[in-house]
Amino acid sequence: MQIKACGGSEIIITGNIKSIEDSQEIKNAISAMQQKGSRSIRLKILDSFSMTSTVIGHLMKLVNLDKIPVSLVVGDERLYQLLEELSLVQTFNVRMDESR
Repeated sequence: MQIKACGGSEIIITGNIKSIEDSQEIKNAISAMQQKGSRSIRLKILDSFSMTSTVIGHLMKLVNLDKIPVSLVVGDERLYQLLEELSLVQTFNVRMDESR
């Protein structure tokens, strides 16, 4: 997995999110944006067909406890379906990447 911060509130993730290290890297990138004053987070997940429960839990904390709006743009239909099955599409403002 590779991660790249773009602008003040967007993170672009390529590759599959699968390990504890991947989860920690995502959490660190989000924390860095929050420390810089970002009031919303946008994750653009280009290829991953899955997401660890750690990342999902962290995003839930951001939305529900910290009241930070989160939006996800996903490139793989399987990840979208997973989030839909978990009833998180509205919570995380998930949409498919139409450019793919």
